[in-house]
Amino acid sequence: MDKPTVTVRRVRPGELSSGLKEDLAKILVQVDDEFEPPLSARSGTTQAGLKDLEPVEGGGYLDEMLEQDFILAFRGDSLAGFLSFRTPHVDTRFPEVCPCIYVSTIAVGHDHRRAGVARALYAALFALPPTLPKWIVLRTWTTNEGHLGLLAELGFESVHTIPDDRAKGVGTVYLAADRSRSKTDVGRAGRLKRWLGFPAAPLPAPAAAALTPLVRGHQDR
Repeated sequence: MDKPTVTVRRVRPGELSSGLKEDLAKILVQVDDEFEPPLSARSGTTQAGLKDLEPVEGGGYLDEMLEQDFILAFRGDSLAGFLSFRTPHVDTRFPEVCPCIYVSTIAVGHDHRRAGVARALYAALFALPPTLPKWIVLRTWTTNEGHLGLLAELGFESVHTIPDDRAKGVGTVYLAADRSRSKTDVGRAGRLKRWLGFPAAPLPAPAAAALTPLVRGHQDR
């Protein structure tokens, strides 16, 4: 039996149905302890000071996240993963990449791992309309090797690091990618954007190269 194809959809603030909010909350619970520190210990999506946190009352992180933009990934009728972002976002610590699209959360449900969901979410992020900021910025912890490897493939580079701010030996790294760079395989990027349902415009070369297998796999089905 063929595996369900990954499809993506952007949802703007205020457009989430109650059912999708419930599905998002379920995925957030699944992945909570995979983050450093756990999301349930954070009061918000851009919180500073991430060391020695205790679980917070209520759903501060979830409530703030639900007010943001989303890219949702589906496999069949099931929500497989999501990416939330704020735009335009400005951080005075790295003004050279601001204003930006700031990714606050990316998560994939346990039943949908290794199916290209994270790459599809990032592909849709790079393919957002050119009226939005050209820079994408996100943060993760310095020992998150799997995610950092994917980000390097997509052309993200470090713009700011805070050593030991999550735990001893575990810091925070902010990374940025310019989605408007012109040295791109335009045909390959165009096929990718048409598959995602976005207007054709150049993707950064590293992103186009890293995400092309998604298009090829989709076309083979």
